[in-house]
Amino acid sequence: MATRLLRSISLIPKQSIISRAQVRAGSRLPIQSTHFVNFQKQTFATARPPSSTNGERTINIPRIPLLLIGIGFACLGVGLYEYFTSDIQKYPPPIRQALRKALYFSQDDRDTKLALQYFRQALELGIESPEMERDGAPLTGIMIQLGVLLETLGRLPEARQTLTLALRHLVGFENDRESVKDKRPDSDVFNVDLSSLPTQTQKKIVGIAQKLGDIAAKCRLDDEAEKWYTWSVEHLLRISSRPKSEYNDTEEVIFDKDHMPAWLTKAELGGALEALGTFYATHGNYVFAIQLYLQALNMAGLKTCHTSVLMNNLAEAYAAMGRFEEAKQWGQKGLDHAQNPNTRKLNDDGEECDATCGTLLYNMGMLFEQTGDKAKASQFYKHAGLHGRKFKLDECVQESDRALRRIEFEQRHPATFD
Repeated sequence: MATRLLRSISLIPKQSIISRAQVRAGSRLPIQSTHFVNFQKQTFATARPPSSTNGERTINIPRIPLLLIGIGFACLGVGLYEYFTSDIQKYPPPIRQALRKALYFSQDDRDTKLALQYFRQALELGIESPEMERDGAPLTGIMIQLGVLLETLGRLPEARQTLTLALRHLVGFENDRESVKDKRPDSDVFNVDLSSLPTQTQKKIVGIAQKLGDIAAKCRLDDEAEKWYTWSVEHLLRISSRPKSEYNDTEEVIFDKDHMPAWLTKAELGGALEALGTFYATHGNYVFAIQLYLQALNMAGLKTCHTSVLMNNLAEAYAAMGRFEEAKQWGQKGLDHAQNPNTRKLNDDGEECDATCGTLLYNMGMLFEQTGDKAKASQFYKHAGLHGRKFKLDECVQESDRALRRIEFEQRHPATFD
């Protein structure tokens, strides 16, 4: 277990997790894989040559050849600029060639097997190359890219191993090229003071830790998943805290969202808190999940559609505890927020509002059905079905129709359920 949480958010239980994990992550710190090239199409504008106004005869040159020549020079200029300035030029030639092929085959899933082969080749060459810094962005960037690709392909143990290796390089465990028997264990990562590292490195490490938490949860390594989640969240809270006393007469600190470092956004911190909350909710630790969801909601504010997702999470957690009235209150708050036309305008995230609205309508029906109000439940189920058909939410339509048939059957055969 990582070090203790800050007093202002003492949420993480110290007991072990006992059931399966399947984490639904929110918007969290991205794993930043630098030093890779993104090829974008370039557009060019052409202008007509000025016409003569002094009555002199002009020589008319065909426009199509001029246009083609102009575009050719422009393409050449852009190509040379991208060639000499792209991050991939920072790699030695053999690694560069393998990376170009890996990136090519990974684009639009052209051939993921070949992409994987060339990423592995680039990584092997990078580890052996004396020109590559062991903890530098170019080498760890290859590891991150490879790890993410492996996870996408469902090869979770390999992805876990690769991303753990990237993290070891970032914290300096692999800098000395020491023998295998002298290497520090992976668990020593949790004792590293991340605050002493460059900010960009901290951001990468936290992103990798959260991704490792996701992978461990999918592999049902619950204790390990909890460690990765809590370690990353504790670091983010720690660097976003200030001394509790103005007189420095105590070492206690308190979280202050206005004290967050410039490289950390509220959405990223909120996403990390939400992921940990979802992990605990999945394992029945609803009290801790609720407190983490509330902290994430505090980060999100009321300006995004994702706020409705957090309110739905809170409703689900309260319902699981049997506190149905509080669940209804949070569910209705989420509905009001998702259905507010101003919400989607602020961040252009209307699709999330629409999807969450369907979920909330159905969940509200479930809440009223569980509390015995079948008439109110039917109303919400009908609204959920209509909403699902309007926005093509197939699962919402299917579940709502099934619930309506169930209530109708119970009303026709009341003696069966007495």
